[in-house]
Amino acid sequence: MKKLIIACELLILFIFFAKIITAVGTIKSSGAVDHFLAVEQASANSPTADSRKFSDRNIYGDSLLEKEFISSLLEEQKELKDREIFLKSEERRLNSLKDEILSKFAELRIVQENLSVSLEQIKEIRNERYKNLAKVYESTPPAQASVMLEKLDKKTAAAIIINMSTKKAGAIWGYVDPQKGVDITKEITRIVNVSKESK
Repeated sequence: MKKLIIACELLILFIFFAKIITAVGTIKSSGAVDHFLAVEQASANSPTADSRKFSDRNIYGDSLLEKEFISSLLEEQKELKDREIFLKSEERRLNSLKDEILSKFAELRIVQENLSVSLEQIKEIRNERYKNLAKVYESTPPAQASVMLEKLDKKTAAAIIINMSTKKAGAIWGYVDPQKGVDITKEITRIVNVSKESK
């Protein structure tokens, strides 16, 4: 942005000097100096003030245009500087927002890692509990164990059966109500599939 402003300033200066050089060249080549002196003499000899006003307007008209041109260039330069100041403040604001967002992402990443660790610990504790329950059910007579399984929700029953030895689970399975057995089997299948997908 600074380079653009410097380039615009150089362009303005170049145009200004080109205008001055053109004006000086025009004055020299057209003999405007001689014309100006002749007009001054004529106006001094002339009894009317109108001709003087007319020649003054011609002489000062060009300088008035130059002043307006320079004024507009300076105004544009001021606008460019104001725009640069605004853009710099916006850039600072955006950088601040970016830093804040990156900081929040870092905090979220730490929270996510902590949650992952906590979830793993909870999963391990739950698996350990199911293994202990499975041992209890294995040591219980199959008929009594089946009644206890039927009273559990299907997720808990499935988790216990998964952690039992196949032989003991088969002995209990013979006493389980067929419909409850179907529900537990579906849940076992779902747990096994989820476990395979997570690996």
